[in-house]
Parts: sequence; C-alpha cells; structure tokens
Amino acid sequence: MTGPRVLIAYSDTGGGHRSAARAIAEALGAQRDDVAIASVDVLADWSGWPFHRMPGFYPRLIAHAPWAWGTGFSLSDTPRRARWLQRAAWPLVRDGLHRLARTHPADVIVTTHPLLVAPLRRAYPDVPLVTVVTDLVSGHAWWYDAAADLVVVPTGAARTRALECGVPAGRIATLGLPVAAEALVVVEDRAQLRRALGWDASRPTVLLAGGADGMGPLEALARAIDAAPLDCDIAVVCGRNAALRSRLEARRWRSRVHVHGFVPHFPQLLRAAAAVVTKAGPGTIAEACVAGCPMILAGAIPGQETGNVRFVTEGSAGVWAPSPEAVVTALGAWLEPRDGPGALRRAATAARRLARPHAARDIAAHVLALAQRTTVVEKATPSASAAA
Repeated sequence: MTGPRVLIAYSDTGGGHRSAARAIAEALGAQRDDVAIASVDVLADWSGWPFHRMPGFYPRLIAHAPWAWGTGFSLSDTPRRARWLQRAAWPLVRDGLHRLARTHPADVIVTTHPLLVAPLRRAYPDVPLVTVVTDLVSGHAWWYDAAADLVVVPTGAARTRALECGVPAGRIATLGLPVAAEALVVVEDRAQLRRALGWDASRPTVLLAGGADGMGPLEALARAIDAAPLDCDIAVVCGRNAALRSRLEARRWRSRVHVHGFVPHFPQLLRAAAAVVTKAGPGTIAEACVAGCPMILAGAIPGQETGNVRFVTEGSAGVWAPSPEAVVTALGAWLEPRDGPGALRRAATAARRLARPHAARDIAAHVLALAQRTTVVEKATPSASAAA
C-alpha cells in the first residue's frame, strides 16, 4: 500500500529552516514507514534569478550589512505589503514552481520558510499546506498567510502575531520549534561526554556558536574570553565558515581552545557545555533549551531575531550581552566559584521550562492527519463518479 506523499519545502538561507525541515522529515518517518518524503530547497533549485542566489547571498548580507536587512524587514513587515511583494515576485518564480508541482505531486505540503508560503499555495492550489514558523516571536508577516491550512507556531507570542496578521484562530497550532531526535537524547554522564568530545572533563567549557554559517563576531568573542581571567576552556563551532576556522586554528591561545567546523552532533556539544555564547538564532535557542544549556546572546539579526532575545531573557534562560566585554562580564558572573554554580543551575532549569522537546513529533502527527484527509477524498471521488 502506498503511503502519503509529503513535500517539505525549505530554503538554506541560514541553517534553521533546513534543520527544522530535517527534524520534521525524521519525525514523519518515525511515525509511518510508508510515508514518501521529498525535501526540496525551493529557492536554490526551483526558482530563477534572483531568488536562486539567496542561499549564498543571505549570510553575506547579514555579515556585512545587517542594517540593510533590518531596514528591508521593517519596511515590508505588514500583511498588505507582504502580499503585494509576493504578487510582484510571482512571475519570477512561476515557471519553477509549476515545474516543482509537476515533478513532486503531494498529498500535503510543509514549508519551513516564510518566502515560500504564498508561491506554494499558488502552485498547489488544492493540496493542504502547513506552515511551520521557525521564528520564535518577531516573525515577518510573510509567515502568516491565511491561505495556509495550518500555521504551526513555536510560542504564544508567535500565535498572537499570527492572529494580528489575520490567520484564523482555528488554523493555528502552538506546538514549538522542531528539533532533531538527537537533541532529545539524555546524557547521564556529562564528564564522559566531554572526554568523548576531546574536552577536559574537570573544567567547564564555554561553547561559541554562530549557526550553520558561523555568523557573528566569533573570533572577537573567543579572543576576549581567552584574554580574560576566566576558569574555563573554549569550544568554537565555525560551521561552514572555513576562513574563520583556519584563522582560529592558526592562532596561539592562552586557554585550551577547541575549534570545530560544521558538526552534525551539535546537541551533544550543548549538553557538554557549561554555557553557550551565540547569536539569537531560533534553532540554537530551541536546542539549548532542550539541552538545559544556559545562553549568553551576543547578537541578533535585526527583525526576525529581535524577539528571540526577549524570549530567552524574560524566560530567565540567559542574558543579553551584545559586546565581547559584556560577554566576559556575564561569563565571569556564571563562573565565579561562590555564586556562579547556583546561577548556572537556575538558568539551565529555566531553559528546560521553555523547551518543547516533542514539537517535531506533534507537527508530524498534524501533517499526517491532513495527508490522510486528502488521500481519503481522492479514494472516495472515483466511487462517487461511478455511482453518478
């Protein structure tokens, strides 16, 4: 018997959209072994100029001109403007999206990227469409298209935003941000995990991460922490930023510094670390919450990540420290031998309270329910015709 056909549409503009897509695909496969899943990077592989260049252009824009991104985000972030821009862009992506629909017929579609909601609805007008919002609080209006059959949001604040943008309450499900099953593995012996990673099991290691593209001032942060009188080692995840990795590996450090490239086992690093210093990326925040890893947020992309800072700080799971000096001060408070351990434990407990570890499983269940509805209708239609 043929199972439901699920199309998962994402774009690799930052690692969070792809990570969410993978987590959902993994959860779908765990619930049904006959589900047929097609995961596609729509912008890179099914769109024309200029959209097919966005996965490469986006990290450079964020790194060198975040103000430009923030200005564009702010100016376009209303439902009316978002709809107008989507209509204007449709002729540029129409042929590719129609080709996608012919190549990948589906019983249900899941998208984890805001720019894909409207064009997917036009290319697949009769297929149930699920939007999985990967911005925790301040997501762009593009996410909240009422034409989607279901809008999955990660937080109550995102639900409020969806309602403000005109999504009917009955089409919103607050399920959390999906994380991979690996993030859910409980580690009983953290010292053993540190040794397995090559870290010193007797000293705290502070993890520095900038997402899949190694964004943010990771080098400046590592240098500042290394120069400070802090009792810790440092681990830096450079992601796909090969130039940064080469510079860090070539540098002579005072402390013990572990330099990692793109790591498939990032949740393990979060469970092993005393704290993580990172930009306010939603995927890293969600995984840190599941791992119970206190967060120091050293930066945020203007627009979509601004609300993530409030999510973490108001939830007491971390602090906002937007400079290397502020990061060193925050770490000093957490690593101070008298009061620091208690503060770290409280932040770790708060992070776990914010976590929704089973979001991927719950999203997959909703997706399969919609797919089942579609296949039942398709099976019933020929019989109805024959009876007529």
